[in-house]
Amino acid sequence: MVFHIRLTVRRVHAGTLFLFMNYKLNDDLSLSKTWSYKKAFYVSLVINAFLVLTGIYMDRNEILYKTRTIFVWGDSTEKSDLILTDSSVLNELVKSGCVLPTVALAQAKLESGLGKSQVGKNAKNLFGITHHKCKYVHGKYGVYASYKTYRDNIKCYIHIQDNYLKNIDGRYAEDPGYTTKIKSMK
Repeated sequence: MVFHIRLTVRRVHAGTLFLFMNYKLNDDLSLSKTWSYKKAFYVSLVINAFLVLTGIYMDRNEILYKTRTIFVWGDSTEKSDLILTDSSVLNELVKSGCVLPTVALAQAKLESGLGKSQVGKNAKNLFGITHHKCKYVHGKYGVYASYKTYRDNIKCYIHIQDNYLKNIDGRYAEDPGYTTKIKSMK
C-alpha cells in the first residue's frame, strides 16, 4: 500500500513548476519537500554544454594571441607575438624606448583600431606606416609596410621616431641637447 501511494504522489506532482523539488513521503503519510540535486546537475550540464558549443562556433574577429615556431636543427623554440591589448602594447613601447608611449598608443588606436583594421591584421601594421626600406619591414601590403610580428612594427615605429628626433636636433630649438631631454622625459 505504501508503494502504491508513492507512485500516485509522483504521478500527481510530475508536472509541477518546482523543477528542483522532490516530495518525500514521511512515516506519518504526510508529504515534505526536499531538494533534488540530481535535476539541478542535469540542468547545469545542459547549460554548460550549450555554452561550450556556442563558444566553439562563435566567429572571433579579434587577434588574441599569435605564435610562430622557429626550427633550428632539430630543436624548436617558440617566439610569441604581442597580445593586442592597451597594456601589452604600451609595455612594449616603453620597453623599446618610445619617447611618448601614450601618444604612440593613441596613434595605433586611431590608425588601425589597435590591430583590428585590415592593415593591422594582414600587415601587422598598427601605426599605418607606409612601405619603406627598413630592417624591420618584411614586405608590402598595398602602400603600407607589412611586418612579421607586431613587435617588429613597434621597433620600426621607434626607429622612425629616433630618425625624426635626430633630424630636428639643433634645428627646432637653440638647446643642442633638446632631443636628449625629450627622450629622458617619460
